[in-house]
Amino acid sequence: MATTSSVGNSTSNSGVNQALQSGSASAADLQSNFLKMLVTQMTNQDPLNPMDNSQLTSQLAQISTVSGLQTMNETMTQLLTQTAAGRAMDSAALIGKTVMVPGSEVSVAGGVPGKIGVDVPTTADSVIVQVLDDKGNVVRTIDMKGQKAGVHDVAWDGKNDAGNLVADGDYAFKVTATADGKDVSPIALIYGKVQAISGDSTGVLVDLGDGKTANVDDVRRIS
Repeated sequence: MATTSSVGNSTSNSGVNQALQSGSASAADLQSNFLKMLVTQMTNQDPLNPMDNSQLTSQLAQISTVSGLQTMNETMTQLLTQTAAGRAMDSAALIGKTVMVPGSEVSVAGGVPGKIGVDVPTTADSVIVQVLDDKGNVVRTIDMKGQKAGVHDVAWDGKNDAGNLVADGDYAFKVTATADGKDVSPIALIYGKVQAISGDSTGVLVDLGDGKTANVDDVRRIS
């Protein structure tokens, strides 16, 4: 009796598993390749030890899963693209508005400083703001005492600790906040006027001019 070569279940399974892991083939390609392997397997199976129904069912279920997952992935990608486009259009309403976003730079012009703020994630019994010059020296310390959780404006009149107006220019500021002696990770905030809306891989961005941008999800206040 002539012998026949056996194409085992592992061969077909391996091909499907590799396709699942690489994600390089389309659902149609996977189905075509799978059917070719299955026909070859059934044609060359040992007639004395044919593939049982459970093997066939298992392999058909695998290719069905691959096809279903790829279709679902394509649908999700389309939905995400449409959602991103919709968010960008909705965010266009922010153009011309003043927003408060994370940042730690503030400018002084004509003796008047830009508006700054702080986001306190949880109620703190101590909130301290320090304004620094371009050399990193502290020119003003503002004690905001205890503050409840939320977004707060920082009142800085543009003066240093000696009560004199600081020179016009760019400054930085940092915020520390504690509750029972433990840091509560406050976030320094700046104000800016939205000039345009754009987007990148991180999402929708608000353009505040002078090269400053922020993710629209980081906007803490709109006025």
